[in-house]
Amino acid sequence: MEQINCPYCDAIIETAVPDKFQACPSCGYRSARVDAGANQHLIIDSKLPDLMKRCRELSGNDNGNLVVIDRRVGHNPIAGADRRR
Repeated sequence: MEQINCPYCDAIIETAVPDKFQACPSCGYRSARVDAGANQHLIIDSKLPDLMKRCRELSGNDNGNLVVIDRRVGHNPIAGADRRR
């Protein structure tokens, strides 16, 4: 098990897979840290309040590593006729 800090609330998360996009047990927002060669990419939840402000803060606090916003629509339920688009 590895210990990582939640990028939103700084709670310590114990996980076997830090690159899995999962929710923090304290605040509920999802994140993942993915190794990309010499750097790390921080993937953050698109449902975060004040998303762009928090993204800029995390970019400044994360030692120049890339911050990516998860904008996949597959994790949002879509009902009705629009579900097949």
